[in-house]
Amino acid sequence: MKINIEIERSLLVDLPVKQVRMLIDEVEPTLGRFPKLKKLTRLGPDQYLSELKAIGSSIANIAHEVSYGARYRRSADGLALNWDAIPGQGNASISGSLSVAEKKTGSEIRFKVKGELRDVPVPLMYRLAAAPFIQGKFAHLIDIYLELTRDALLEPAAPAAKKKATR
Repeated sequence: MKINIEIERSLLVDLPVKQVRMLIDEVEPTLGRFPKLKKLTRLGPDQYLSELKAIGSSIANIAHEVSYGARYRRSADGLALNWDAIPGQGNASISGSLSVAEKKTGSEIRFKVKGELRDVPVPLMYRLAAAPFIQGKFAHLIDIYLELTRDALLEPAAPAAKKKATR
């Protein structure tokens, strides 16, 4: 079964854009933070094959190990990392963007993804519910990813804040 996904999420971070922008510059660590990432293989300059552990539910007998190849590129202003699917790589075609925008109280990290999962094994009785279910599972993973990203960005600031508090 083919399942289309389209998800857009964002998260505010209490850091200036200049600090958050490093997400765009450091592609591999940024990709490596995604939950359920089993393996990340470099295919070429700014091209990777991402292989995820099974996503779904063993109870409903819906589980799919998503893999997709993508070509990554940075925007001219350095505030967005965009990716396009590489045809023929994996069992999914996923495109999207990770961008950073300045806000009054810090920065906003925006994550957009759109794509198609192919060959998802879904029992006949769950076919109608499969697409929203898988979309929900992906949305949850993206929420976790954004939280992990925020924590990674704030981590270097934590020791400095702790030193100030102990003085």
